[in-house]
Amino acid sequence: MFVQTEFAKPGGRCEHVISTDGFAWTRQPPALCAVPHTGEDGIYDPHPAIIAGQRYLIYSAMPPFSKVPQPDIHLARSMSDSWFGPWKRLGKILDHSDLPHHNAREHPDYEWGIEGAQLLELPHGRILLNATCFLPEGKRGTRQRVFFAIADRPEGPYRTIGPVLEPGEAGENGHSTALLSGEELTLFYQSRASATNNLWRYGIAKFNLHQNAFNFSVLNVESVA
Repeated sequence: MFVQTEFAKPGGRCEHVISTDGFAWTRQPPALCAVPHTGEDGIYDPHPAIIAGQRYLIYSAMPPFSKVPQPDIHLARSMSDSWFGPWKRLGKILDHSDLPHHNAREHPDYEWGIEGAQLLELPHGRILLNATCFLPEGKRGTRQRVFFAIADRPEGPYRTIGPVLEPGEAGENGHSTALLSGEELTLFYQSRASATNNLWRYGIAKFNLHQNAFNFSVLNVESVA
């Protein structure tokens, strides 16, 4: 398991912990540490992936900031055949400017950057990037969205598909995990809606890859206490 140590601040590490039973965990040397005064001045949201037999860590990283963090998506690859690394930084693979549906850095009411990224290898070899963006317009609390992007290789370049889940009511969604079984993609995601006083909820949606466009069918949305 890979865990962040910081959020919305400089510094941070992608910690690596292992377990044989899922209950007792042993800390390993950090997989990645922030690099001060660079585009990785702060790092968080690590997510592991195996693509074409190789091990990757995708994560959010941000340059130094004065008011609001502006993370983009970065990638690292294990230089061994294990999760113990060492890890080679491959750099930024998705920037604010690559997403027309994401708030621009110069927006007068800029809200947040790109985060919660995951990579998934699709049946025919293409790479699905699943992450969270914030729409350019609208009230705060209604802009966060799950979006997908596609590439032929983990390093990109990525072509965005755009937001794939529209809230059924005024609210937002994001920070999802995609699971693939055959041609069926299941998405677990977090959701907030004004009708529930913006309490966090979790949702499940499914999509069949045989279709021509990503059009999810929402199965269930439950409140989280």
